Amino acid sequence: MQKELSTEALILLAKEKLDLKEAPGATKAGWLMITALLIESWDIYSMAFIIYALKDVYHPNSWLLGFTAAGTQLGAIIGALLGGWLTDKLGRRKIFLYSMLLFAIFAVLQGLAPNIYWLAIIRCFAGIPVGADVANGFTYLMEVMPKGRREVMANRWQFMFALGIITAILLCTILMVLGVPNNLIWRIVLAGSGPFAFLLLFLRRELPETPAWFVDRGRFIEAKQAAKKYYGNVLEDVLPDRNVKIEETSTGEALYDLFSRDFSRRTTIFGWISCAVQSFENYAFSFYLPLILTTIGISGHIQNNLALLGVNIIAAISAFVGPLILPRLGHKKLSQFGFLFVTVGILIAAYGVFQLNFTLITGGAALMLWGHYWDAESGMTVISLVAKPKYRGVASGIGYTIVKVTAFGTTLVFPPLFDRLGVPLASAIIAIAPFIAFLAATFILPEVFGHSAGDGKNDDPVHVNSGAGVYRSEN
Repeated sequence: MQKELSTEALILLAKEKLDLKEAPGATKAGWLMITALLIESWDIYSMAFIIYALKDVYHPNSWLLGFTAAGTQLGAIIGALLGGWLTDKLGRRKIFLYSMLLFAIFAVLQGLAPNIYWLAIIRCFAGIPVGADVANGFTYLMEVMPKGRREVMANRWQFMFALGIITAILLCTILMVLGVPNNLIWRIVLAGSGPFAFLLLFLRRELPETPAWFVDRGRFIEAKQAAKKYYGNVLEDVLPDRNVKIEETSTGEALYDLFSRDFSRRTTIFGWISCAVQSFENYAFSFYLPLILTTIGISGHIQNNLALLGVNIIAAISAFVGPLILPRLGHKKLSQFGFLFVTVGILIAAYGVFQLNFTLITGGAALMLWGHYWDAESGMTVISLVAKPKYRGVASGIGYTIVKVTAFGTTLVFPPLFDRLGVPLASAIIAIAPFIAFLAATFILPEVFGHSAGDGKNDDPVHVNSGAGVYRSEN
């Protein structure tokens, strides 16, 4: 069989076999990948609850404050692009180890920043390993878990985001109740994620490279060895005992391959829209909700935090439920419901701000966040799902870059926009974006649950092998 099939056919056959297998430690590996999102959200969202402390200590203008809050997002733009490329080039394992090590170091350095200018700079550098780790994590998930189950695990990334936010709220509130000075609160909260990042790095240390990465690079000998550790002798009768030379796929070739097939083109376009909108709605509204409540002066910091804790616990339940119902609803309906709930929730909350009604604000925010965690779950997942393993890191990196470009611009712009337009009008304008995404989910996104890139089910046979690289035997 090895002599009759082309090298590319052998690779596709090997990946089909891997797609149907689940390693005993795959679930653990999946949780270790998405737990990084808890640490990231802790770092990013804690800024929403310590902005008041930074304003009290340093009295920055709105642009400096927005840039400090958005610094991690800016770094993550670079990290997502760089990390997506490097994970395809160097392997998944190297990236998820080095990225977590670097983030742990920068997280601690944040707490030691001498002033807000240094804090903003350090946060930019801290974002680079964050972006790289997320792009790599989605790629790793798609290659160590079988079809169907990997999507459920990948969609849990928003649940980890919710837990990170709850952690940040609890830590900030406890420090306030204890009467810790503002100059120490922000340092403790930002540096606190560092030790947890070191712990995650320790737990990840024994995770191996994925067999699929070796397969797609023609490193068949190592692929068979890695697959044996994962699954047993599943590739012994599929791949020859020799390596082949494979030319690397450029980003342009990867995009051509994605857009040359109707199924992957529509899915990728929706994924990009979803990534942009879910980031916009979140960082324009829910990220600044603590600042909004403080600005309109309905209640104090502790009461605000407790209310937001309740809202985010509701949101965490949504993030937990979403992956469980994904096999029944599919990515399409889950996204539709999510964006629709967000649209209505933001409008209710904006009206509550206009009326200075605390109940309407928090109720609308709860509905908005419930929908947000549903609509945000599938964007990155479907992008990674329809990308072939050879360039999956690049595709995931592009998706997360869109998330972070939108997050950076939104986080930077909205503090002065709230000042200029007023909180009610600026909040209401945000609702336009999720409604557009609802239309995209309805008219663009095909159902992709259970899909495997290159499995032939939804691939145009004319293009199924395009962009996969040129293969030739090594001497």
